[in-house]
Amino acid sequence: MYGVPADLPIQRFVGDSLIQLRIGMDGIHFVFSQTGIISIFGLWQLHDADRQIIDQAQEHFDRQYYRIHVLLNADVNDFSINPPHSFALKFSTGHQLTIYDDTPQYESCTINFEEGLMIVI
Repeated sequence: MYGVPADLPIQRFVGDSLIQLRIGMDGIHFVFSQTGIISIFGLWQLHDADRQIIDQAQEHFDRQYYRIHVLLNADVNDFSINPPHSFALKFSTGHQLTIYDDTPQYESCTINFEEGLMIVI
């Protein structure tokens, strides 16, 4: 599917905590304690409490290090959806992770919920 739907059920992540980050050749995978896994294959940005970008998607060979680890063990306390372009999770640390659907040709992200529902964006 191309585009972030207005009814994307990401409110399910509110109250859950990020317990693991998996960095792979295909993208980055955010594992939550109860809700499921968000796998990002396209553009993402992490903003701090002052709304400054502190980390974002880039090619592995261009990257020296990740700063995304600041989200580990943080709870999601809010979300926003900007259809059809992006959605965001806001964390108890003040950080905001924004995930963009930046290409019509490829999957930008998948959301795999614990009960088996999978959403492809």
